[in-house]
Amino acid sequence: MNRGSLTFRLAFAFAFVAIATAAISAVVIMVTWQRQFEVYIERGVEERALEAADYFGTQYERAGDWQTAAAMGLLSVGVSPDLRIEVFDAEGTLIAHTVAPGGTTEDEAAYEWSEVTASADILVDDGVVGTAIVTQRTRGGIFTERDTWFRKVSLLGLAVAAGIAVALASLAGVLYSRGIVKPIEAVTRTAESIRAGDRTARTGMTGGDPVADLGATFDQMADAVEAERRFEQQLTADVAHELRTPLQAIQATVEAMQDGVLPTDEERLALIHDETVRLGRLTQSIMELSRLETGSAPFAFGVLDAAGPVGTAVESSRALMESTGHALEASLQTDLTVNADADRLMQAVGNLLSNAARYTPEGGTVRVRLLRDGAEAVIEVADSGMGVAEDDRERVFTRFWRADPARNRASGGLGIGLAVVREIVERHGGRVGVHGSDLGGAAFVIRLPLAGEKR
Repeated sequence: MNRGSLTFRLAFAFAFVAIATAAISAVVIMVTWQRQFEVYIERGVEERALEAADYFGTQYERAGDWQTAAAMGLLSVGVSPDLRIEVFDAEGTLIAHTVAPGGTTEDEAAYEWSEVTASADILVDDGVVGTAIVTQRTRGGIFTERDTWFRKVSLLGLAVAAGIAVALASLAGVLYSRGIVKPIEAVTRTAESIRAGDRTARTGMTGGDPVADLGATFDQMADAVEAERRFEQQLTADVAHELRTPLQAIQATVEAMQDGVLPTDEERLALIHDETVRLGRLTQSIMELSRLETGSAPFAFGVLDAAGPVGTAVESSRALMESTGHALEASLQTDLTVNADADRLMQAVGNLLSNAARYTPEGGTVRVRLLRDGAEAVIEVADSGMGVAEDDRERVFTRFWRADPARNRASGGLGIGLAVVREIVERHGGRVGVHGSDLGGAAFVIRLPLAGEKR
């Protein structure tokens, strides 16, 4: 297993966590075990002190005083060699005690001894007649040899359990990492195939886990990149076509005039002029859209009533509508304050009106409405024209997109106007969409946040 591989690193991480858990558990268990055992010893000595006090209280009550009790030999009590019992009267005078445990003087010097002491009052008729003190003395600390043996066995068992846990954790790390590494390797291979030129390569991964979601997201990204690549190819073809047609017309007309086939008259010069103007508008539109998309186009924002620029755009388009035989209706609510660039907002509405006039048959209706919807100002440009297919509504604002690729320049344009509208609206913090109109055609809707309103 390669030490730099993800499998090794995950297996090592799992094993490390198991070791750390075992070590922490051992420390906690030993500290807790030792403290609880000390408490157990202390409580045992306290219980023995209470038992001794009760016993000597009974002897005192029978004898009547400590001297008589001592003379009767009632203070002699058999205890284990690791205990010492001392009896004091009410004044604190030592009455009797057992033989001190711990062995000989040589034993005293050869070993370290530990003592735990507890005392209890000797009561007779609710009166204190003395004190019993019990001392447990153990060689080598409070733990006996059996206690030490038990602790060693416990640690050994914990060590064996830790070893098993480490082995299982390492195995789980290897298995788990393989489940992660294989999908990641599939994503890597797919990325390398795409880089090598295979645009159709996909991971094909599905499922609900994060790694499968990664593969599915990668496939979606690859689909989006491929769609964008096809779009750019179509864009190049469209732009080349739109530029080539007027240039060919100009070139053919000029060559014909040079050869004397066509006269150099006002009609021919007007044709060249019209084609040149169309080229200029096309070039200007492309440059304008590019500046908007890159954010380099200047905007002069200011707080204003949206009815101002919208009304100006309507009046500017009225002559166009009348010339094409369209009925133009306008219903504009005032006092809808927005933070906007008046010229850019007027440009966006003007593009929508121009688009509506282009796709609405002669004698149709174009309607403009400005109203409030919550914390937003809503600008709607609706028409009774051909409408927009539901499948095309997500793409209609895409630059250079046309619903009908065969539509000529005169009727369909190049599809820059709506892309410009989207960029302008988004720079204003708004959004634009399209849906079916009650007039029978399309309804383009711009939503802008009202100044000072929370959305």
